[in-house]
Amino acid sequence: MPSLLTIVQAADNFPDHISSPYPSHSPDGSERYVPFHLTLADYHASLPPVGLLRPAVLVELRADVGGEYGSPWRFYPAAETASTMDRVDKKAVGLGGRGGDAASECQCCFFAAWVLKQGAEGMSRVVQEAAERWRQEGKFMGKLAGWRNELYQIYASPKSSFFASKPLQGAFANKAFTLERAACAIFGFPTFGVHMTAYEGEGESMKPWVPRRSRTKQTFPGMLDNTVAGGIPAGMSPLDTMVKECGEEASLPESFLLSRIRATGAITEFAITPDGYLQPGVIYTFDLQLSPRTSAEYVEPRPCDGEVESFALMSIPDVLAAMHAGEFKPNCASVLVHFMIRHGMVTADTEPNFIEINWKFGRRLGVAVPSDQT
Repeated sequence: MPSLLTIVQAADNFPDHISSPYPSHSPDGSERYVPFHLTLADYHASLPPVGLLRPAVLVELRADVGGEYGSPWRFYPAAETASTMDRVDKKAVGLGGRGGDAASECQCCFFAAWVLKQGAEGMSRVVQEAAERWRQEGKFMGKLAGWRNELYQIYASPKSSFFASKPLQGAFANKAFTLERAACAIFGFPTFGVHMTAYEGEGESMKPWVPRRSRTKQTFPGMLDNTVAGGIPAGMSPLDTMVKECGEEASLPESFLLSRIRATGAITEFAITPDGYLQPGVIYTFDLQLSPRTSAEYVEPRPCDGEVESFALMSIPDVLAAMHAGEFKPNCASVLVHFMIRHGMVTADTEPNFIEINWKFGRRLGVAVPSDQT
């Protein structure tokens, strides 16, 4: 059987950025990415950015003159001389409609002070308004055509100056603002999801339940998936999301689920789409071992909300064959590789690229993620 590294690389296809804290250029060098921060102070403190902006997006933000208070965006221009650095360091300027090569003139983008004063509500409003306007104008439709009317949570470094007067406590405390799910890749914001593998049996007889996605799905229609998976909406935890998705997609009762589900970690991945959009992401993984078929507690997943066409109990050899045939949604295949490693089905003795695969599951994204490491 061929190496599973190519399976993982299909979902995590952006090259590692070992020499820089975050990806600074597209893989072919044709685009330079500009970090998006909450504040200019965050950029100067070398904190992980909130997102990464492509040149075309930066041009649109610079052209946004805003309303009563002016543009909601500020830009820190590149300094060509020490004296220029001294000048712009004292006061970053808003470059609303100025022309020129946006990416070469700008070192970072951040929110205007008047937006920051309005807190999470203000930041959420201006990024959402920008996305809605672009959608109406037919821009960035490679992503905005898939508008979901679902908000995702965007995070900032817990060390951000925005949080200076707001002590952070607990998991997911470094929430910054929200944005429509479909627009996140336009800004290079990371997204977060949950994936669960339900399975029967033990050892070599273990078989996961594998669904086939509805052929009417906006993305990857008709492809194989993980038993239950979904994006984490703003305001929900990974476990809450998994409980919701299990009921909606697989008809699994909440009480049964909570008595047996097991959180198994997280996978990080950084993808770039064929049309150049950046998709850093985190997948929280879960396992669900189903009761024996002879048990009174036996439950099997069944389609419920139209997201799934059917479920099939597949042997591991059949799963591997389907992976190599390209039948799985890429990140779902990666999750199943992770599952097989955790359960000892894929080992250093059987997989020649075992170490590199495990490195990829824990790669650093270079952008802000949930954290309380202040």
